[in-house]
Amino acid sequence: MPSVIRNDAAIHYEVHGEGPPMVFIPGTGLRGSSWQPQTDHFRQNFTCVTLDLRGSGESTGADENFTVADLAQDVAAVCDHAGVRNAAVVGLSLGSAVAQELALARPDLFEALVLVATWSSTAREHHIRRHFESRLYALEHGPIDVFAQFAFWMSSPHLYDHEPELQADVERQLRAHTSQNLAGTAQHFRADLTHETRDRLGQVGCRCLVVHGEDDLITLPWYNRTVANLLPAAQLVTIARAGHLVWLERPEELNRAIEAFLSDGRRVRPEELRSAQLGEAY
Repeated sequence: MPSVIRNDAAIHYEVHGEGPPMVFIPGTGLRGSSWQPQTDHFRQNFTCVTLDLRGSGESTGADENFTVADLAQDVAAVCDHAGVRNAAVVGLSLGSAVAQELALARPDLFEALVLVATWSSTAREHHIRRHFESRLYALEHGPIDVFAQFAFWMSSPHLYDHEPELQADVERQLRAHTSQNLAGTAQHFRADLTHETRDRLGQVGCRCLVVHGEDDLITLPWYNRTVANLLPAAQLVTIARAGHLVWLERPEELNRAIEAFLSDGRRVRPEELRSAQLGEAY
């Protein structure tokens, strides 16, 4: 599969499907393949570009510090190399921060922005800053199995208590798509700590969709609302009974929200995001 060299790092990417381009940017320590529940759906009508961020998966570059803005330039290099223009850019968590910087630095590359589980200021949003600091500390100072145990915060409590089989499948998928490059994951957490766009989001000119799980304990719901409120042209969608792993927990709901946003720009109704099997709320 192709790669592009930028600042001595090889950025691995893959292209699937045919049609208007969509670029998918993964979260901290994840491979581009983590977007499979989305790319399997959208590749039927779109050209889906996924990538491993610097320091993860098949990409190199874990040996030096980098910022969210640096990662955005890597994604821009991938888009230029792949001939991508007028794309919809979809970013998750760290990937959503990268997408924000990309929107500010290279507005020529895309026409729509989808931010999944996002935030705007690590310095001013203290809960998420402590999360990144704690996860980085555990990764660098403790056994890897102890670090991994605290990934449970990323899931909705609803899954643990009421949908344990789904939770087990989510954990299986997360393990399959997590990068084994621990040095690179540490650098991702350091990049998370650099994210600051709150005072610049008003400059984003394209239409945007902000999506989050109602039970997100990492990028808290009000962090997502702040981003949506600061963007000049944004919709906000909350997916019920989903946490930070919303793209794995409720992939059909997320796909429907993105599809509605891209197809005609209409506001998706909450009832359209509920799977029939969910039943009554607890």
